[in-house]
Amino acid sequence: MRETQELKTKEQATRRKESARTSTTRLEIRIPEEDKKLIERAAQTSNATTTGFVLQAVRQAAQDVLRREQVTVVPPDFYEAMVASLNEPYEANAALSKAAARAREIIRKV
Repeated sequence: MRETQELKTKEQATRRKESARTSTTRLEIRIPEEDKKLIERAAQTSNATTTGFVLQAVRQAAQDVLRREQVTVVPPDFYEAMVASLNEPYEANAALSKAAARAREIIRKV
């Protein structure tokens, strides 16, 4: 048991050193002691450093937020109707022709 704990401690120290070599900026937050203990316990259970555990969780949360920002989910029937309308030939109307002409003018000026 003691050897296992020593091995875990050495692995964590190695990860800390590797992390320190590649990290260039620092992020600090203040949290309640209760939250800190919870995070430390979860990190230990995951066999990760507290920093590594927090970084992984925060990175995942950030990616999830940005993914939700970039992806629009629509019901299948709406999607099918949208694709069908995009596949139909368009009919140019006066407003569309005017907008296209205006766009060409703007592009020529640039």
